[in-house]
Amino acid sequence: MKSKISQIILIIVFAIDLFLIFTNKIDLRFFTKPLLIPILILMYFSRVKSEKTQLNLFFISGLVLSFFGDLFLLFKWGFLPGLGSFLVAHLFYIISFKKKLQKPISEIWPIILSIYASILFVFLFPYLKEMKIPVTIYAIVIATMMYNAIKTHNRNLIIGALLFLISDTLLSINLFLKPLLILNLMVMITYIAAQWFLVKGMISDEKN
Repeated sequence: MKSKISQIILIIVFAIDLFLIFTNKIDLRFFTKPLLIPILILMYFSRVKSEKTQLNLFFISGLVLSFFGDLFLLFKWGFLPGLGSFLVAHLFYIISFKKKLQKPISEIWPIILSIYASILFVFLFPYLKEMKIPVTIYAIVIATMMYNAIKTHNRNLIIGALLFLISDTLLSINLFLKPLLILNLMVMITYIAAQWFLVKGMISDEKN
């Protein structure tokens, strides 16, 4: 019951946040965006408790760092702290995935993910300036997260990691190439959907 209430609250707050993006009332997002991840954390805790499964502290740490990443990115000076928070969050997600039962996957996946990271970097390279090294490290880490999500063979974790990959790709284009309203909206939609699928995936994995 608590989980369903949390999901309803999440949908309402998220809809308001998207509306604020659409109407360019960015200052008011201080009252919406920082609430999204705490609601997901509450959902995770309530589902774990109701289904009597074990808490994954690494995953929770990733969610908490995602909250700080969201918070930092609301400030003009907060890009690097935000990037750092999400970088460490992805590392915690990778650890939480690696602690799950992992099965062999096709050797083509590392090649595909390496090609993706390389193409994105080459595409953005002329616009990155002093951000070349941080963005390169971030691209490697999120590709690694995607790889480890695939190895779990958990559909929800794979979808969540893929949506995170898409969200961060759109965010990179929006930040370094051309800021567009549609990109801002798509970044948030794919980002929150990614976190929601990761929460769902961790619960289903623990349950199984």
